[in-house]
Amino acid sequence: MGTEKPNFLWPTNANYATTKEFWEGLRRRQFLARKCHRCDEMFFPPRSHCPHCLGNDLEWVELSGKGTLYSWTEVNIAAPEFDTPFLLGLVDLPQDIGRIAAKIVGAEAHQLRIGMPVKISYADVHKDLSLYCIIIDQ
Repeated sequence: MGTEKPNFLWPTNANYATTKEFWEGLRRRQFLARKCHRCDEMFFPPRSHCPHCLGNDLEWVELSGKGTLYSWTEVNIAAPEFDTPFLLGLVDLPQDIGRIAAKIVGAEAHQLRIGMPVKISYADVHKDLSLYCIIIDQ
């Protein structure tokens, strides 16, 4: 009689003041980033100060959740919490805030192409936690 793997790692920053709204946004099916009022820079991941000007007058903005697959790999060896293999992708976001990394779901390796449109999807992994993942945008 074995135990089922959770297939995720609990985020250590889920209750930090600077990131709590991001995690709550995922539960509402919103992908949020920060925007600096001082220099208008948008950035991800969320943090307490703007990486461009170090300003701390920030607001939360919802991103479209759409992007372009920059790269991907099939992971065969992972932390014990994960079932393997799984696909992990890097996605360029159109808001020029950089790239995000996330698990690719609902697709097989032979379906993936660099530059293809993808979008954020959401997975409720625990009663108190939702995570984002990547799906092909058809």
